Amino acid sequence: MRWIQDRWPMLVTILVAFTLIGLIYITADGRRDMSPWEGKIRDGVAPIYGVFSNLTTLANHWVGVVRNHSKLQRDNAALVQEIEWMKRRLETVEQLEQENASLRAALGFAFEGNHPPVAAEIIARSPSNWFDKVLINRGGAAGLAPGDAVVIPAGVVGRVYGVTPSTAEVMLITDDRSAFGAVVVRTGDPVIIEGNGRWSELRLKPLVKEVDIRAGDQIVTSVMSGVYPDGLPVGTVTTVDTGQYGLSLSAVVTPHADLARISQVFVIK
Repeated sequence: MRWIQDRWPMLVTILVAFTLIGLIYITADGRRDMSPWEGKIRDGVAPIYGVFSNLTTLANHWVGVVRNHSKLQRDNAALVQEIEWMKRRLETVEQLEQENASLRAALGFAFEGNHPPVAAEIIARSPSNWFDKVLINRGGAAGLAPGDAVVIPAGVVGRVYGVTPSTAEVMLITDDRSAFGAVVVRTGDPVIIEGNGRWSELRLKPLVKEVDIRAGDQIVTSVMSGVYPDGLPVGTVTTVDTGQYGLSLSAVVTPHADLARISQVFVIK
């Protein structure tokens, strides 16, 4: 009882409001004209109708916002997944394009000999000796043997150093232990090509005193050294050094083969 006594003004107000609203609907139904007091009551409660109408509209608006936000979150998550999938597909396509370019270059590779070249892939490199040796996925079972020449269509890569039945170790021409005979295409002068451990440089040393070597000269292998067949492209002379008094000559040769990025090679027996 005390609770009702403390709140009776509010309860009476609510009761009167609902009673008035009910009377308006009951008395106004089916009649075109209203009594003056009915009109006054309707006009008095009209602001209440407006407040309730605005609250309902606002509530409906925010309900729609929440629903749309949830839908946008789902759509955004789906789009993110689709973008990631497309990125993976693009990476796959780019890789296939690179492999296709390598295969097209390989189709243009030809070597005249008794045995066709053996195609192989580089499967390992030593991080500490990146430009010294590589490991390929062909070995003794494919007929490979130490001393076989390893090339790509662009030029010489190296030679087989050791074999197992299914793999072979290849010493690159940039290895500082590598040396082989070659000739200058323009003059036919014999030279020695040595590695110095750098991927973009080879050392050239002439074998005769009277030699004519210039920047831009092309160097090819010579069979006279017993390491590589004749005429395989080696590289281009970039700089020539005649020494302090012009008595000694050496040169730097840039190899045609991009030894830092090759992944497929051919082994010539």
